[in-house]
Amino acid sequence: MLKTAIFINDYLLLIDFLAKVEDEFPLLEYKIFGDKEFAASLEDTAEGYVETDLSLLKDAELLIMLAKPLNDDGVFKNFDGTIIDITGYEFSKEAEVFQIYEPVRKILRNIAVPIADVSVVLSLPVCIYGKHGVEDLMQQTRSIFTFDEAENLIFHERIAFNKHFNPVTAGLPVGKTIDDFAAAGGDISVRISPLSTVFEMDVFAKDIFGLKDDEGYFPTESFFTASDVSERSDITVIPRRNGLTFVGDYVRVLIEDILKKMKEVI
Repeated sequence: MLKTAIFINDYLLLIDFLAKVEDEFPLLEYKIFGDKEFAASLEDTAEGYVETDLSLLKDAELLIMLAKPLNDDGVFKNFDGTIIDITGYEFSKEAEVFQIYEPVRKILRNIAVPIADVSVVLSLPVCIYGKHGVEDLMQQTRSIFTFDEAENLIFHERIAFNKHFNPVTAGLPVGKTIDDFAAAGGDISVRISPLSTVFEMDVFAKDIFGLKDDEGYFPTESFFTASDVSERSDITVIPRRNGLTFVGDYVRVLIEDILKKMKEVI
């Protein structure tokens, strides 16, 4: 087994990821790393010590990158081992990097029609923004009823109660996936859901909509409930007249893709 380092700043993702890792790789020797700002919440989740001295990463053979670091100091850029990455971080040219695309990006990369002809309505679970995202939504919801001005932790605009936003004008930090799509001319509206870890994405085109290659990721269904989806580790598709609705458990789908790559590498 490779000596493994897991870098993460999101305790919500860590809970499910560690449970899966310990089930699939019971003999794996791993150490959890995180930025100092998130160490306390990570330690509660991991039920153990979280290392914040990133210089110790040099001892690892495999780095699983589940978050972008707040401060690098050259540690990640100089890591020359094997890396499984979900962040799109720029690593050393000597490193062997396996890129994992998060669920929304995986879908958008497979769109087979011109981006400028596509409209998307995306509902994302707030949990993907970690503890600060959940706290931000709670504070905003509370402030609506108390008429107070809550300090924004993650979201620059009020998003409570599923208000829609154009991510470009609202400054919603939904990541490079949405930025690239919007910059390419795609029309997209984003809402934040306070419930579970399920995401939904309606994708419509002017004419016939299609995918480049579903790679077995997208089984077609005619009906689903949130509880059905949360028990699956794939992305389900519901056909529409000129588009598709994609739905899945954001955390489960992401973890499953990481585990598949870990099995190949280890």
